[in-house]
Amino acid sequence: MAGNVHEFTIGEFKGLVRDQLTDIQRGNDQVAADFARDVRATESPKIERDGSSHCPDGSFKHKDATELGVILEVSHSQKRQDLPFLADNYILGSNGLTQAVIGIDLDYWGKGARVIVWRLNKTKKNGEIILTVKETFQGTFRDADGNLVNGGQNLRIWSKDFGNKLDCPGIQKVQGAITISFTQLYELVQESEANDQTLKRRRGSDEVFEGRSKQKMVKKKRVRPSPEELASSDEERFKAAEKEVEKQLSDQDRDYIPE
Repeated sequence: MAGNVHEFTIGEFKGLVRDQLTDIQRGNDQVAADFARDVRATESPKIERDGSSHCPDGSFKHKDATELGVILEVSHSQKRQDLPFLADNYILGSNGLTQAVIGIDLDYWGKGARVIVWRLNKTKKNGEIILTVKETFQGTFRDADGNLVNGGQNLRIWSKDFGNKLDCPGIQKVQGAITISFTQLYELVQESEANDQTLKRRRGSDEVFEGRSKQKMVKKKRVRPSPEELASSDEERFKAAEKEVEKQLSDQDRDYIPE
């Protein structure tokens, strides 16, 4: 799961987000358009918190924000157990500047799939501000048999989630949201798995198509020289270079006529 399906799911999800950011840029809301124009996909930067480090599967932030605004994690194998703890690490580690952590939880053994969102939860107690992380949204979009469920439900990422109040003054005026339907999430995962199966079939084949015919491939790799052979080759080149220098010096001596 941590291979092709994982990587393809990440890439396709980020593509959906980028497409809708482009739509917002082309919209009539100039404030939202200007803000969306400055949102960047930040790939997988290393985040170091409390002596540990982790690279998110995907992330987005406004160019003026000092912390990632929206972080994506796609679970695989035991990583599904880690999702809530990663959300704590990202959001609390940023002192609440990271606005949302989105988890796409793919069942390692079956076909089930769901999406979860975590956000900052702020309370006051005894004169202190208590920061915790709260699961604010969860929905299943594929059941254990691999069927689409809750197709009319949507995942929403607010435009302002990509920045924060501290680094982006006036962010409260930014309206709008990115909406990804459960049907889109379902199709995304289905396509990821189909792509994975196609790659496995092709990589496992020792046949190549030439026109309409299928022929057996014979693979011949170049042989890397051993260190001893490289050393011998280098020595030969060095000696050849020495001889060339000696020849040039000899020619210069012959051309020299003393006064």
